[in-house]
Amino acid sequence: AQRLWRRGGGVPLLLQRGDDAGGALVRRLAALDPSLTLEHALAHGSPALPGGSTFFLLCGLPRPPGARQARFLELLLPHMHLALQRISVGGERRAATRALSPREAEVLHWLREGKSNDEIGQILGISGLTVKNHLQRLYKLLGVSNRAHAVARGAAGV
Repeated sequence: AQRLWRRGGGVPLLLQRGDDAGGALVRRLAALDPSLTLEHALAHGSPALPGGSTFFLLCGLPRPPGARQARFLELLLPHMHLALQRISVGGERRAATRALSPREAEVLHWLREGKSNDEIGQILGISGLTVKNHLQRLYKLLGVSNRAHAVARGAAGV
């Protein structure tokens, strides 16, 4: 499943028993436990991050997943990734090397509110490029690679 997901560009992957490659995988999974009524699955993962990467395969869905379910999974992935890191064996929380600066905290706040770099810049009286620089430092500090993951990790207090 992970190989298919990577080949598909790393976006949520919808698998159904009748599909070619995805169908073969669903059939193999169903063969592992014949009591399962496994017709569809949804797969998504996170890229290799400093805290590790994760891959989720959701099976036993009551109906075929669609674009809406794939989008929800895309939004939930950073939260699922953090939750799995927290509960994994030896999953001590990755401590930030330093606390956020007041400006980084402001940028993270407006990021959480869904603002673009330019909007954050206008609010804070700085350029969009300066916001981008703050975000790059935030990503490195939090051990993340995108805005959604930064918001999730920031909300988790990591």
